[in-house]
Amino acid sequence: MTDVPPIYHLHRRVRQHRTSDYVAEAVRCYDAGAYRACIIMTCNAVFDAVRARMEELQAGQVSRAEKVVAAVKEALNDKKTYEGALLTKLRETGVVPVVETDALGEILNKRNHAAHPNCSAATAKDAYYVFEKAVTYFLCEQARPLQFKIDTLKRDIYTEGFFTVPIIDDVARKVDEEIAIFDESDYYKLISKLKKWLLNDNFDEDSKSLWFLLGLLHLDRPKLHSIISTEFFGKRGFSPQNDAFLVDMCVVRPELLSMISGENRKRLDDTFAKFTESLETPSAKGSVRSPTALLVAIADHLKDPCIDTGYPKTVDVVLRRFWAHPDLPALFNTSLKNRMFEHLLEEVKRTDEEGGTDLASYLEREDSTLATALTRGQIETLFQASMASGCRKELLELRESGFDRIPCLREVISLPKPPSTRPVPSTSYLILKGNNLVREFRQRA
Repeated sequence: MTDVPPIYHLHRRVRQHRTSDYVAEAVRCYDAGAYRACIIMTCNAVFDAVRARMEELQAGQVSRAEKVVAAVKEALNDKKTYEGALLTKLRETGVVPVVETDALGEILNKRNHAAHPNCSAATAKDAYYVFEKAVTYFLCEQARPLQFKIDTLKRDIYTEGFFTVPIIDDVARKVDEEIAIFDESDYYKLISKLKKWLLNDNFDEDSKSLWFLLGLLHLDRPKLHSIISTEFFGKRGFSPQNDAFLVDMCVVRPELLSMISGENRKRLDDTFAKFTESLETPSAKGSVRSPTALLVAIADHLKDPCIDTGYPKTVDVVLRRFWAHPDLPALFNTSLKNRMFEHLLEEVKRTDEEGGTDLASYLEREDSTLATALTRGQIETLFQASMASGCRKELLELRESGFDRIPCLREVISLPKPPSTRPVPSTSYLILKGNNLVREFRQRA
C-alpha cells in the first residue's frame, strides 16, 4: 500500500453535502484497495451533487436547469439510469461550462468501466484520478463554475428574506458575504448579468438586484467600482428611461461622479437634470433616490470650487426647484452658499400670492445654520426684505413676535458691529432694535 497516494488531503476539501456518505464510503474503499468500488461511490456522489445543484437552480427559475431536471425525471420514470440523460442535457443547455461537462463525462466513463468485471482492473491511480477530478470540479466549495455561482446568486437575492432590512449598511454586509466567493476576474460577467436583471426589473426602487448593486457600491472595492462605472455609465450604458437608479448609485458611491468624464459626464448631467425636472413633489428627507441627496453627494465629493462646474445643469435644476429641502442646509457651507442665499432672498421678496415655500418654518428650522453661514451683510439684507411693506403674512407675524422664533439670526443682527481696525471711512450698517431696523455707523478703533 505504500505506493498508493493518500487522498485525505482531497477529502478535507469536500464541503458538507447530502453526498457526504458516498464520499466517506469512497475513501474507505480506497484505503481497503477496493478501487472499483471507490470509483463507483465517487461517481454516485458527483451525480447526486450535480442533480441537487440543478434542482436548486430550477427552484430559482433558471430555465436551462429546468430542462435538465425534466430529463432526469423522464429517465427515472422510464426505469432507466439518469446519469447519461443528465450529462446529455447539460451539454445541450450549457448550464455549466464545457470543462465541467467534460469532467463529468470522464467520471461517468470511468464508472462504467469499473462497474463491469470484464473490463481491465481499476488501479489506485484510476481511483485517485476520479476522486481528485470529482473534488476539484464538483464536491468542494470552490469547485462551482462562474455561471452556476451567478445563477445561484440570482436565485438567492430574489428569495424572500434575503435582505432582511433595506438599510444600506445591512445590505452591504450581506452583499459582502455573497461576493466573497467571486474572484476579481469574475466581476465583469457578474456586473453584466446584474445589469440585465435590473433591466428586467425596470429599475424599480424595490428591485432586489438594485439593492445588491447598491450594496456592492457601498463596499470598498475599487476595481469593482471601476467595472460598474464602465458598464453603467459608458457610451451606451444608460438612458433617460433608467435615470432614477443612476441617482441611487451616485448617492451611495459619490466617487462615481468623478470617475465619469467627458461626453459621458455631459450626458449624465442632462439625465440627472431631466430626472429632477420630472419630479412633481420633492423626495422625503434622507431618501436615496432623490435629487437633493444627489446634490449633497456632488457637493461632498467634488468639493469646492468644482461643485458648480462638475454637473452644472443638475445643480441649477435642483437649486431652482428644491433649494429649501431639508437635505440641503449643509450647502450654505460650500461654494453654493451665495446661490442658496439668492433663492432664499427671492422667496422672501415674494408676495403672499406668489409664495410657495413655508418661509417662516424654513427660517425657524435653519435658524442656526443661517446665522453661522451667512455674512452680516446677507443677514441684514434678509431682514430688510422681510420687513418691507407688502411682505408676506407669515413674515409679518414673525416680526410682530419679535423674531423670537429665529433667535440665532436675531442675535446676530441685534449686536453692533465692533469698531473697525482699518483706516477707512466709517460705514453704515443695519441693527435690529426692538422690532425695527435702525441704521448705525461703524466706528473706527
